[in-house]
Amino acid sequence: MNSLDFALNTSIPSAQLDFDHTDLTFYATDWDAYRPENAKPFLYNERPLTVYPLKELSRAFHVAGIPRSQQQLIKWETDGVLPPTPFTMGRKRFYTENQIRTIVDIALECGLRPRTHVKKTNFSELAHKELAYILQLELKTELPLG
Repeated sequence: MNSLDFALNTSIPSAQLDFDHTDLTFYATDWDAYRPENAKPFLYNERPLTVYPLKELSRAFHVAGIPRSQQQLIKWETDGVLPPTPFTMGRKRFYTENQIRTIVDIALECGLRPRTHVKKTNFSELAHKELAYILQLELKTELPLG
């Protein structure tokens, strides 16, 4: 028996044949159902927006299963891990729903877990890039070149 005979006579599992069709069910997680609360109207360059306090960003991280405190999120912004939010009232930070969802989605995508240090991931790089893009869309402003 040569190798060609062996290949023709051996059953090789096929992705199509071994596919379990019962796995097609989608299960929504708490994160999928998350909606921010405590909305505030905000006027940015004469443009009305709905923003949410920092505690909502912290709550979103908790709902997604990767808890981060408000103090930790402020430290991330201070250390440059997160870009500073342009939406502030006094010393309070606010975020749009798109910003909140994007930040947490990036954290999940980067593999951030409860005991994972953010600097061991590429979270910061992606967050800066994606949040700049989101702000450009939300505020319809030009991004600086370079």
